[in-house]
Amino acid sequence: MTTPESVRPGELAALGERLQREHGILWLHRLKGDPYAALLCDIDDDPGPLRERIRAAGPLWRSRAGSWVTADPATAAELLAHPDIGHVAALPEETAVTGIRPPAGLAALCARLLDAAGPEFDLVADVAEPLVAGALAEVCAIPGEDLHRFAEALAACGVAQDAVVCPQRLAATRRLRTGLDELRALLAAGPPGAPGPATVAVAARTGADLLARSVLRSSLAPSARDAGRAAGEALRAEPPGWIVPLVARAGLQAAGARIAEGERIAVLPDGGPGAVTAPAHLTTAPFHRALAETVLAALAERYTEVRPVSPVVRRARAPLTRGIARVRVGVTTTPTAGGGTAGRTTPTAGGGTAGRTTPTDPPREAVSPRAALGARGGDAR
Repeated sequence: MTTPESVRPGELAALGERLQREHGILWLHRLKGDPYAALLCDIDDDPGPLRERIRAAGPLWRSRAGSWVTADPATAAELLAHPDIGHVAALPEETAVTGIRPPAGLAALCARLLDAAGPEFDLVADVAEPLVAGALAEVCAIPGEDLHRFAEALAACGVAQDAVVCPQRLAATRRLRTGLDELRALLAAGPPGAPGPATVAVAARTGADLLARSVLRSSLAPSARDAGRAAGEALRAEPPGWIVPLVARAGLQAAGARIAEGERIAVLPDGGPGAVTAPAHLTTAPFHRALAETVLAALAERYTEVRPVSPVVRRARAPLTRGIARVRVGVTTTPTAGGGTAGRTTPTAGGGTAGRTTPTDPPREAVSPRAALGARGGDAR
């Protein structure tokens, strides 16, 4: 990953050229038929055929992109058990990702967001991202006047995980650097034991992605009481990370291959129970499940249906997270929810549920949880 910790203005052109060259090399290998390079280029709506080609190439093989690659569960288990193979952190210069205790008041925060959203809203920008940002602001005791800065910093750091495997654009790389600096400054004044920058950066991006997927997959739990089961099923159906990056800490032989010290290994999980998961995602899983349960329960109490009314648009250059940048949804309100005045919403032009998903750069305007947290008197603590 290229994180310009000390980039001077005169070095920006060189950095931009390097990022462009690295991405161009991936495209060249894609055109030459390398399925892993094609996966990293992240232009396919459905990566399933590419993953099948990766499996067909063998249990462990060397991509022209530089990494050893496996989509074989047995090979992945062997690699993960090897003492000289470790996980690659999204922000290796920061303290390792730690667990997060879900804050009190999640349901109230979710209710305020849904009250403000109306009968049709962007599931990511209006609910998922501000809910995660608000929850993390509570955990980290971010003052009310700093909530917008905090949310913007989280958005800027959202590319950190994907940057491990896919070169980002120069603008996104610079935003990552400034966003990480902001997080460090904001979290430095937090209480003892509060999560660090790596924890909140990973938890925010992965949390918003999983919330959106959970809602779209479940189309609402049958009842609020079943929200826990529905959340668990949705979170198990797809992995939080579609690529688990590893590194050889010493020269070794595994799965019939000689792997040199420092060489990268990419494990491609399939999802489902027992799928390979990065330690950072395992550590934050209880927090993410609590968020998903809260959202699904709140939606089930208010609405009889939640459905996409526009295409699902994914973030560009996001082969690891494959996260949703935006998707508008319409809701059918239950007779008792919100005073019972809302009826069935009208789909936007283009029809009902989404078909094609289109990679795109995420909107740069960060979503602030300030309005949703207004009932706290402007203070997140």
